[in-house]
Amino acid sequence: MAILYLGAVSGFMIWRGISVSPDYLLLLMLPIALVTGRFLRFLRDWVPFILIFLAWEAMRGVAPKTGIPPHVGDLVGLEKAVFGGHLPTVVLQAWLANPPGRLVAYAATVVYFCHFVFPLGVALALWLVDRRQFIRFTTALMGMAFVAFVIFLLAPTAPPWYADSHGVITGVTKIISTTLPSDISPYYAVLNPNPVAAFPSLHAAFPFLGYLAIRETFSRRVSWLALGWCVAVWFSVVYLGEHYVVDVVAGIGLAAASWWVLNHVVAPRYSALRRTPELPASAEVLAQAGIRADESPTTSSDGAKVAP
Repeated sequence: MAILYLGAVSGFMIWRGISVSPDYLLLLMLPIALVTGRFLRFLRDWVPFILIFLAWEAMRGVAPKTGIPPHVGDLVGLEKAVFGGHLPTVVLQAWLANPPGRLVAYAATVVYFCHFVFPLGVALALWLVDRRQFIRFTTALMGMAFVAFVIFLLAPTAPPWYADSHGVITGVTKIISTTLPSDISPYYAVLNPNPVAAFPSLHAAFPFLGYLAIRETFSRRVSWLALGWCVAVWFSVVYLGEHYVVDVVAGIGLAAASWWVLNHVVAPRYSALRRTPELPASAEVLAQAGIRADESPTTSSDGAKVAP
């Protein structure tokens, strides 16, 4: 129910032209914390995470001020080399240029605007059922975000719409500027956005990292739904002209690498980030019966001694 509430309110905000940013999402989560009776724990767990997240968002505005020219033509060349001289964004926008395609444009824009909703929704779901996994996910998320920031700082890269506006390619429209308007929060209004942060795509990385965390915690059905959302995001950002396919692939790789580093490099050194070890089958049965392993009976049903 908590996730449905968050999704419904976020959808209403997008419909009303309000950008769903982390600061707004934190406020939306407060009623959930109150209803669950874990308000103080929520503040301890979430306020530091959101503050770090917002600080990272503020840092992203530094990248355009470095004076490093963005990579434009080389990304175009790489994309064309992979797809036999074609640009998937140009092809998709040409295919969906007719009126039915306008519905796809609106749907893709909504998916694009859920950039923060999905990862923070995943974090909320994990926090409600498995706080340890919540800490693991948010740690990997912020580590990945700061790695991406360094890449954006040292090697800024332009999206397809930027390349079109600078005459490098043709046939790409910045669709989100023609669909749903979006009013940002007062905090985001003072930030300097970074238009040259295409490679790797964090729009692709955030949901895939969420999928990796969900796969370890929830059912297979929920995992498939999360993966389906990832595919919807990957299609949307390419179609909208916000990313190349190579950006998306790099984002997926960054998320996978971040999760691997968490599990194999960071977690072994910090016990709070380790997965809860699974009990052996015999120990799980004893635990369900309320019997500790060292208190298990030492005799069988017929009175014979059982070897330890």
